[in-house]
Amino acid sequence: MGTFMSTSSKNIFSVHDFITDFEDIYQIFGKKSEKDYHGNECEYFLYHSIVENKKAASFSIPVDNILKSGLRRLIEIPEIEEIYKILKKPLNNTDIFDFKTIKETLYLNDPIKTAYVLKQLCANKVVTAEKFSKNYQEILNEIVFHLSNEIAFVTKKTPESVEKKIRSLL
Repeated sequence: MGTFMSTSSKNIFSVHDFITDFEDIYQIFGKKSEKDYHGNECEYFLYHSIVENKKAASFSIPVDNILKSGLRRLIEIPEIEEIYKILKKPLNNTDIFDFKTIKETLYLNDPIKTAYVLKQLCANKVVTAEKFSKNYQEILNEIVFHLSNEIAFVTKKTPESVEKKIRSLL
């Protein structure tokens, strides 16, 4: 993932590629040139969700801004293995746990860092038990849901089986 930053967006992404943000998986289905609001010629990627009932809505983003937007390629098998290792490993007690740090980390849309957030949330849930906030529980569920869907899509497994594995590792 980090290797993408040193290369031009034009060389990283192309039509038919799958990309993701923190919420969904998308496919780039086209590319067009159009004038931007300054009147400059600009290339745009066109993309839509891979979820059948969400495909009707399509989005566009300037090719040069795709990396800045938080969209990224889907994770690869070595990253999935790293995530599973992180989820297995005990959490370092010196890790900082606060809502602002969690939200900032999630906005980075880095699955490895997101796995650490997931570990922190689960550890906090164990410590606080019934005092674990509803907000944290929703974030925890969103992380598991998104990671499960992305890993399932990449590995061709069911999201349910991946979610079961993630939860068992925690």
